[in-house]
Amino acid sequence: MDIKNGTIELFAQVVVAKNVQKDEPILFDAAPHCHVGPKEVCLENIDGSPIVAIENIIFDFDRRDPEDLVVNMNGNVTVTLNYDLVFLVKDAKGERAVRVCPGSFTKIIQLHEFCPSLTPAELAEEVEDAEVLVRNVRFDVVLRRNEKCEVKPSVLGTPVDVLVFADIIVKLTRFTDVIVVGELDTLIDKDC
Repeated sequence: MDIKNGTIELFAQVVVAKNVQKDEPILFDAAPHCHVGPKEVCLENIDGSPIVAIENIIFDFDRRDPEDLVVNMNGNVTVTLNYDLVFLVKDAKGERAVRVCPGSFTKIIQLHEFCPSLTPAELAEEVEDAEVLVRNVRFDVVLRRNEKCEVKPSVLGTPVDVLVFADIIVKLTRFTDVIVVGELDTLIDKDC
């Protein structure tokens, strides 16, 4: 801050281009004819007792992971979401447990799919950083009671059909200086 001429120098991150993938399937099983179907997940039973209810699901994604977004200077952006699905489950006796299923999702987004669209040259000159956000996560879950699956040899579980959808927002950004010119206001009333 320069007190003599009243300028304040700020540093800002400016969005150069953005891509929004609405209701994107994150966890699914690709069926024939490009149909998105549920993926079977095997949740380990609670002390040998089958799961009868799923009380909550959390999509745990650390957006600060630098490996989640790769900007390729040849003309696309690769988004990789490494996440955990955290299930709070219950058995018939009322015992509860937490079951964690790791997952990964990758999508390639071409530069012309960004708003505004970019050329590879503009990408190389204008973009310094990138960020991925995950919003509006939605789950479609069917617990298949009275069925069994094998989590690992000799460990039984209860099968669950899961679909996960979310909005994926990718921001390509650059850093710039912002200069604010004005007068410094001195505090007259110290009781404020």
